[in-house]
Amino acid sequence: MKPMVSIIVPVYNAAPYLKQCIDSLTGQTLKETEIILINDGSTDDSLTVCVHLASTDDRIRVIDKPNGGVSEARNDGLRAATGEYVGFVDPDDWVDIDMYERMLATLTAAQAEVCMCNYVKETKDGTEPVLMKQRGVIEKAAILDAIVANVIAKPSFRSGETDIMGSVCRLLIKRELLEKENIWFDKEVAFMEDLLVCVEAFLKCDRIAIDEGAYYHYRVHESSTVMAYKAQFHQRQKQAFANLQQLLVREGKAAALAPRMANRYIIIALLSLANEAHTDNPATFREKIRNIGTIVADKELAAVLGTIDLDAVEPRKKLELNLIKKQASVTLYLYYSVFNKIKAILGKG
Repeated sequence: MKPMVSIIVPVYNAAPYLKQCIDSLTGQTLKETEIILINDGSTDDSLTVCVHLASTDDRIRVIDKPNGGVSEARNDGLRAATGEYVGFVDPDDWVDIDMYERMLATLTAAQAEVCMCNYVKETKDGTEPVLMKQRGVIEKAAILDAIVANVIAKPSFRSGETDIMGSVCRLLIKRELLEKENIWFDKEVAFMEDLLVCVEAFLKCDRIAIDEGAYYHYRVHESSTVMAYKAQFHQRQKQAFANLQQLLVREGKAAALAPRMANRYIIIALLSLANEAHTDNPATFREKIRNIGTIVADKELAAVLGTIDLDAVEPRKKLELNLIKKQASVTLYLYYSVFNKIKAILGKG
């Protein structure tokens, strides 16, 4: 039986979560699936768990490889995929059992190349559905403003503004689109690799179908990427930003999306400051202050901040942006140290 959907799961040191994740995939109401597990050089029992689960269901295929990062693992999954459509699931997450049946029905009815669903953020304190404002079928002419712009960044820093998390895990994509347009994950990009693929796929497709169901369960825990300290985060985010800019230039969309890219640049600075103040950052206090000083002294950041009307910004962001403009490195470090501790206590990403 040829699968309709290939579900690609990159696995790295996720043994405690794998069974729940894979059970949610083998239990799908859509039976015409293949589940491709790519063990990316795990040093825990992940490979053992993968092999055991594969022995219980012939739709599961295991690829074991040396560690090369999530992008390379997903690319290996894409090369192995035989389904007409592809989906991606992270190994510490899980999905509703009817996710792929419903998304496939939505995509097929709309004659779209991509279907996007909502997701649920799972924290230690409970669940929080995260819902898009966009609904229905987004045609080619509206994709740039309705989808791509909001994946890059919020329209402003006012209260109540929302963006769209640029994750491939909430997508069902026609495999032919990825092959025809030669869309792959960039293995040189450590962060934002999802966003880059999402943006390219959205720009290359003619129609995106929005399924209003919140089927994907995104687990936020202390060891998850969103919570962990990341070495060389600022440099890698800037490189990913440069790659995104190159993509937009190549597609002739850079001018139209310049305001959102400016907001994205500010977001990168804010995330980088919080990362420097992370409790797991092994750098000395002096090194942290020096790194924060480098971030806030960025001339491009200063130019972007000069275009922002701070009176229209929500209070917390206004404080942060003012501190950046003043290059108040020590104050920023203390501020984000407290903010990180509160975030850890609340268990929110």
